[in-house]
Amino acid sequence: MSKWKKSFIVLLLTTTMLAGTISVNAVSVNNRYTATNELTLHKIARYNSGKEAIGKNGVEISVYDAATKRVFAVNGDKRSIDILDLSRLTNTSKKVTALSKNQQILIQQLGEPAFDDVTSIAIHPKHDLLAVAVVNKKPLKGHIAFFNKNGKYINKVEVGYHPDMVSFTPDGKKLVVANEGEPSDDYAVDPLGSVSIITVSGAAGTIKQQHVTDVTFQSVKESQIDQNVRIYPHQNGEYQKSTSTPNGNNWATDFEPEYIAVDASSKFAYVVLQENNAIAKLDLNRKSFVHVNGLGYKDHSLPGNGLDVSDKDGGVNIKNWPLLGTYMPDGITLYSANGKTYLVSANEGDSRDYATPNKWSEETTVGKLDMSLLKLNADHYKGYTQEQLDLLVKESLTEDKLGKLKVSTAPFDVLNGETGTAVHDALYTFGARSFSIWDVENFDDGPVFDSGDSFEQIIAKQFPTGFNSDNEKSDSKDKRSTSKGPEPEDVKVAKLFGQQYAFVSLERVGGIMTYNVTNPKAAQYVTYTNDRNFAVADTEQDLGPEGLHIVEADKSPTGTPLLLVANETSGSLSVYEIRPKTKK
Repeated sequence: MSKWKKSFIVLLLTTTMLAGTISVNAVSVNNRYTATNELTLHKIARYNSGKEAIGKNGVEISVYDAATKRVFAVNGDKRSIDILDLSRLTNTSKKVTALSKNQQILIQQLGEPAFDDVTSIAIHPKHDLLAVAVVNKKPLKGHIAFFNKNGKYINKVEVGYHPDMVSFTPDGKKLVVANEGEPSDDYAVDPLGSVSIITVSGAAGTIKQQHVTDVTFQSVKESQIDQNVRIYPHQNGEYQKSTSTPNGNNWATDFEPEYIAVDASSKFAYVVLQENNAIAKLDLNRKSFVHVNGLGYKDHSLPGNGLDVSDKDGGVNIKNWPLLGTYMPDGITLYSANGKTYLVSANEGDSRDYATPNKWSEETTVGKLDMSLLKLNADHYKGYTQEQLDLLVKESLTEDKLGKLKVSTAPFDVLNGETGTAVHDALYTFGARSFSIWDVENFDDGPVFDSGDSFEQIIAKQFPTGFNSDNEKSDSKDKRSTSKGPEPEDVKVAKLFGQQYAFVSLERVGGIMTYNVTNPKAAQYVTYTNDRNFAVADTEQDLGPEGLHIVEADKSPTGTPLLLVANETSGSLSVYEIRPKTKK
């Protein structure tokens, strides 16, 4: 079988092993929605970056330096790094402290023509060193710019195409960069996605170009890629059957690293390939990819895996449907429990589309599918017999049911483009509206825990007027039900008060979900924090939480754990104190 044909067929594979792994959860469906309230989040400070209009590109990522008690925040609106001083912050004030920046680094004013925008930042665990991911104009390569903690620019090194996330390894000996390799707007150029590994031996001034290794997917063999990894041969508005990509494969250009987490040993990095619904394992010492793990699909026909699929159904209507959720995580993190390493993912979802002359996109709605080709197969769903499924489909294609839900055409388009006979035997939707916990040594069996439909159920109960709201508009209840719902964006885990906790940001409806993940197979819902006024949309409140950062108590300026939340839509930074239940 040719590599091209195999790449197409893997898009259609949805076996019972890949769908429905939520049934392994030790927590019963009935207990998923009951908060333990063992922790609470209390906002003690807020920074308003001065963003004038609601929208994207506000404050996206923030990191904290314990030595200087400063926060370094990526400001996409101003294309800058904003530096905030938290040294005078206390947890005794009854009002939210208004923070102001004491310095701003405007990336386009550094005299470097290749510096167009900034996307991510990391602080070295020991040295006086900041690493900033700086993108160039497409389709040119980007850079890592180095600064000291006083904001003084030192030097730069070139990395891959469109660096989007940067992180130091725990031992501080390497810096890893996720380079998305996004195509040009006209798709005339589609550069390689990669991970740059930068050796760090001392001060920033000693980091030179020879210390950079850009690791692409060109040498990855077909046997190193799981069968269920989504791979696109689409290029320049056409389906490519030739071996026009490097080494005859099409995954070298198709894989676009989104996010990276490095294990405690600093030996392996786990790289999110969001649109491919996959996690690639990278050996940092050998500087080569070990394997590309497919994440499979979530069976929304199972109890506890429901979702609201329509904004025309009169309000909250969470139920089971014949859908396969494509996890497609954005933010991930790693933690250890019982001697094993687990990966935690925020299952956002993301589709492929191309600004080519043909304007190809894999995204459509169920109601726009050719109904003569919609022949769902019950083998893909544990919750239905074939007879039940056939009847359900006949009754569920209206706008108040499945008709407006966004789904992927890729499995159909790909095979139909070759044979003209493909049918939709399953419906694939984007994201899983949840967070998941995975055993990094066994992705094949699916997540050991998934939060199921808890996010929507909890929001419906706690904030019924804000259920599945958009992040840019007021009074937008239910508007996101047809597309990814609350949209989990980032996740961070920390050991606090003797327990392991995961904090998950919800990009659309807003707020933070907190879970106790001490037992990875039986995570417990702790609390949901959201102080949004759903009747208003302005930069005076926090909208569109993006990156999270946890400050542990021994490093905190207040002596208590803090959670930093960067809000992209409103352009604000929120500082929450994390309090145990016993603290008044």
